[in-house]
Amino acid sequence: MTIDDNFIPQATADGSFTFVSKEFGEFFHSHYGARQESFFKFASPTQLALKANKPVLRLLDICYGLGYNTAAALQTIWAVNPNCYVEVIGLELNASVPIAAIAPERLFDNWSYEYTEILTNDGE
Repeated sequence: MTIDDNFIPQATADGSFTFVSKEFGEFFHSHYGARQESFFKFASPTQLALKANKPVLRLLDICYGLGYNTAAALQTIWAVNPNCYVEVIGLELNASVPIAAIAPERLFDNWSYEYTEILTNDGE
C-alpha cells in the first residue's frame, strides 16, 4: 500500500482495516474489527436508526480518523431513510490520517457500502 509511513495498515478480524500508529504503537481500532467497532460504539449508541426518520440530521464526528464512524452513521441513517439529508462536521487534529485512508488503496474498500465514496470529498 502506498500509505503514509506513519500509519501502517492492519487487517482486523471483521475484514476491515485500521492503522497502527508508529508514534504510539497502538491500533486505531479494536483488532476484532474496525468496521464493527464503528457500528457498536458510534452508530448504535447514538440511536441513529431511531433518529433517521427526520428530513435532516447533523453529525459531529470528533476525532474523525479514518472516517469509519461517519461511514457507519451514513449507512445506518440511509438504511432507514435514504432521503435524509445528512450534514457531517468531522474534526481531526491530524489531517494526514483521513488522507491516508482515502489513498489509492483505500482502507474502507472492503465495506459493502455504496456511500463510502462520499468520504473522499469535502462535501463541496
